[in-house]
Amino acid sequence: MKTSSIVAAVLAIVAASAATAQEATYELPQPAVSTTTRAAVVADLAKARADGKLQMTELDRQAWGPFVSTRSREDVRAETLAAAASGELQALHRETNSFDGHVPAGARPAASNTVAAAR
Repeated sequence: MKTSSIVAAVLAIVAASAATAQEATYELPQPAVSTTTRAAVVADLAKARADGKLQMTELDRQAWGPFVSTRSREDVRAETLAAAASGELQALHRETNSFDGHVPAGARPAASNTVAAAR
């Protein structure tokens, strides 16, 4: 019984691999040949802009000016160092299901309190 099952499994694997095998072909990249001159394309673009038919995206409609900071580099640096010292940066970048949470120096985990009370 076991031998026939093994033979059937081997035959199924061989049949499946033979069915998926095919010859690999590679199509060489064909060079792009344009029938329109560059000047004609530029003229079509200028005409579309003049007619208002040029497709615009949301990004094109937004008038972004250059970014101007309202805070000095020293202010940002001082705020970052204060956040690192208080543990705020670690809280922002911690893994939600990890065991590397910040434990204050004087705190004891709840399991240690239970073990100490049992003694």
